[in-house]
Amino acid sequence: VHVKEKQLVHVGDVLVTFDTQVQTTSKVDAPKPSGSRAVRSSPTVRKLARSLDVDITTVDGTGAGGRVTQKDVENAAAQPVVEKTKQMTPVQQIPQQSLTIEIEIEGTQEQTEYGIVIRQPMSQARKAISKAMTLAWETIPHVTDCNDADITEIDTLRRNFKDPDQPNLRLTLLPFILKAVCRALKKYPLLNAAIDPTTGDVLYRQYINIGIGVQSERGLIAPVVRNIDMMSIGEISEQLDQITANARSASFAIADTRGATYSVSNAGAVGQTRYSTPIIQNGTVACLAVGRARLMPWVVDDEIVPRLILPLSHSIDHRLIDGGLEIPFIEHLINDLEHPMRFVV
Repeated sequence: VHVKEKQLVHVGDVLVTFDTQVQTTSKVDAPKPSGSRAVRSSPTVRKLARSLDVDITTVDGTGAGGRVTQKDVENAAAQPVVEKTKQMTPVQQIPQQSLTIEIEIEGTQEQTEYGIVIRQPMSQARKAISKAMTLAWETIPHVTDCNDADITEIDTLRRNFKDPDQPNLRLTLLPFILKAVCRALKKYPLLNAAIDPTTGDVLYRQYINIGIGVQSERGLIAPVVRNIDMMSIGEISEQLDQITANARSASFAIADTRGATYSVSNAGAVGQTRYSTPIIQNGTVACLAVGRARLMPWVVDDEIVPRLILPLSHSIDHRLIDGGLEIPFIEHLINDLEHPMRFVV
């Protein structure tokens, strides 16, 4: 303390001096960050340093006793920032190994920056599929509605079917679905229509030809069953057997895949898939994807019972079809599937 009690002092006089070098053995000081040091400066100068984003501990003071002044901070702020060189830890390189693939891939092996690839030309059939899918996806505004149908009764009916006159006829679920589609298309003919690409007119077709998606060695194709609405369940089943065999043996003509007014993809026959977004073929305005049916807990007459439930995904062309028409269509289809006697009466 540099003044006495009741002594008159003037502005700028030093009243007290603190010794910052006091040592203590009772408490261990926490280590200071690297590069930090005690700095003598006024609160105003510290505030200025913060506003200029200057680390005041790195500034050399030119004031009395090494005090950092306002000028020192301003000079430090004007200096170009020299970024510290960051040391990068090199990533350990893993030796490249050939991927073990379970099937043999034909093509030309090439070395790329990231590893080995096998270049294989796309087949003409795959190019045609690619072109058609791209055109459909880019030109048709798709909307997909997903629903479930309780097919317990229709499944029991087909399993118990026996006809002495047709002992080799084995009914699957798909013919019933196609018959239900035909009935719904007759009631809602706009979903069987097409849009004239030149004039934009709506073409109401007076026939029903359904393209059936079949997986083949060439990829997904859709052979067409023509005038399918005129066929019985048994006749549809026979047609399906024939087009499936032709598709898988590649014994079909391109004309066999043309002229569909509606399409159905039996995705559930391939695997455990349930819902999907089927792509609408050009020349049609709707298509249906059928998933894999499975037993599920279902409420019937206020009781929970096991029922066989079929997932359905229905895509429409929103340029022509709205929900106000699509919903009654799919409800008609589901009601037919849940009440199989409608196919008989």
